[in-house]
Amino acid sequence: MKALKVLGIIVLFLIALFFIVPYFLTDNIVVSHSEVINAKPATIFRQVNNFHNWSNWSPFEADQTMENTYEGPEQGVGAIRTWSGEEAGEGLMEIEKSEPYEYIQTKLVFGPDGGGGTGSWNFDETPEGTEVIWTVHIKDLSYPLNRWFGLVVEPGLEPMLVKGLDKLKEITEAIPQPPEIKVVMTEAVPSLIIYDSTTMSGMGEMMGKNFGDLYEYVMRRKIPITGQQFAIYHNWNPKGITRISTGIPVAENSRAYKNIEYYVLPAGNAIFAQHKGGYNTSVTHEAIDDYIKDFNLETKDYIWESYLYNPMTDTDSTQWVTFIYYPL
Repeated sequence: MKALKVLGIIVLFLIALFFIVPYFLTDNIVVSHSEVINAKPATIFRQVNNFHNWSNWSPFEADQTMENTYEGPEQGVGAIRTWSGEEAGEGLMEIEKSEPYEYIQTKLVFGPDGGGGTGSWNFDETPEGTEVIWTVHIKDLSYPLNRWFGLVVEPGLEPMLVKGLDKLKEITEAIPQPPEIKVVMTEAVPSLIIYDSTTMSGMGEMMGKNFGDLYEYVMRRKIPITGQQFAIYHNWNPKGITRISTGIPVAENSRAYKNIEYYVLPAGNAIFAQHKGGYNTSVTHEAIDDYIKDFNLETKDYIWESYLYNPMTDTDSTQWVTFIYYPL
């Protein structure tokens, strides 16, 4: 009987301990880790800003039974990922803030009871690389069970963040880095142009002929050339007809002649990138497309390229420089 009484006291003590200790445990957990990655902020930002990329590096993807579903936009604010797995349980992430290429905040919801918190990412460019800070904030832990849960989770969470950032570093440092892209204000450019159209296979021949006709005309008329030759792409159709205006900047109000038209390339804000290399500028155009998506920008229905080289005399195509503009 005495032994039962002692056992009862021990049980009561343990029950009391179970309910008393959580009063002194925090209902908020904040765990953070930073890593310097030798990659541009844009490259790293895009891995985090699109939930489809998380399987490349996230330490929370080890559950082979996990099933993911995605809602909302492909990336950025409003993108939602829900998951369910035998080990991972159920949960939801939603991007609440997305500030290219500086900051991302996600909402976290764990399990059917709706507990959770936030995740945040800071991307700070430094001389050594991009410092990435990943912070997980689990908040409003309910009393008493989830506060005990927090006591267990906190020491195990930081190693997971370390593992994730190490993998993110490995992946992003192996990705070719994008060119510098920015929004600039362009000035109006008085020009003479030839409007034409062609297929992909005939593009080089057509542009060569039209530039030749333009230069022959301005030299014959002694019209001052005021800048670098350019091409306006009114559309892009690799399998059909692409409409292109080849142009040369000239003195204002220069005289047109037959199919050579006077045209003023309009001033305004434009996305700008510099491409170095041969005729194939597709990599730089793809980087601009990513930039447009990241900032959710709207562009006009044409673009133009300005060519800072002469393919007839500058024979080393690796040194050719092309300025690319997407007007906003």
